[in-house]
Amino acid sequence: MMSAPHNQSNLPPRQPSINGTESKLLSEIKAQVFQGPYQGLGERHHVTADAKAGIDCFDLHDPECLSPLLDHYCKMKYPNDDRRAAVSMWSQWYFGLLLSPMLVMGAWGEVVLPFQAGFVSMKSDDVNCPVGFDLTDRHVRQTVTDPVAPCSWAHFDDLISMHLTPLIMSLSTSSKVSPKVFWSNVGVLIAYVEKHVLKDSRISLVPLISDAKRPDDMRNPLANPYSTKQSEDGSLSRRVCCLRYLLTSVKICPTCPLAKL
Repeated sequence: MMSAPHNQSNLPPRQPSINGTESKLLSEIKAQVFQGPYQGLGERHHVTADAKAGIDCFDLHDPECLSPLLDHYCKMKYPNDDRRAAVSMWSQWYFGLLLSPMLVMGAWGEVVLPFQAGFVSMKSDDVNCPVGFDLTDRHVRQTVTDPVAPCSWAHFDDLISMHLTPLIMSLSTSSKVSPKVFWSNVGVLIAYVEKHVLKDSRISLVPLISDAKRPDDMRNPLANPYSTKQSEDGSLSRRVCCLRYLLTSVKICPTCPLAKL
């Protein structure tokens, strides 16, 4: 899977927003953020005038759209394995490629991402595995000139409520896998980006995975993706298994909560 780079230097020096305003084209922000050692992190995201090259990510909220896509992926990629585990693996590719750059743009670039239908589309390979995303270019609000660092929820609530929540419900319906598995896949990714990428950011991603409740007072399904138990390599174990151990061609992950059983 693609993940954020290990042990990289800090991101490029922060630039003030144009003319002191809080609005800037997403394409300009992306070009500013993903320079030098982090250029590879954003290379799977292309900002275009009209993100129509693939499947609108909001269409994936409908199981009737998502299920056939997953059926083909499971049949071609893991024909003899548990379909539930294969769908969880598909979700890890999707979340890894979509969210890692967006978390950096939202937290370090301090962009308020406008998640809505028509904003982002998924591109996939011949087995329907995600390979990249096209984003529609538009002016987005930045908070780099705000004197007080904003809360991460203000930047990512639309992404979570408008896309991740209905997508995970669609994934669960299409696979008969508990939504907890998919939320855990997202939470682990957020924890990774926070620890290994955002070394010089005013916005911390920690509230997204530590707050028991969201700003609307609803339960936060991203909370506490890791347990207090240590895995074999000394790192914390995942709280919820991603089912990867059911895939015969894939090595068990080092943070698997079932590793010692």
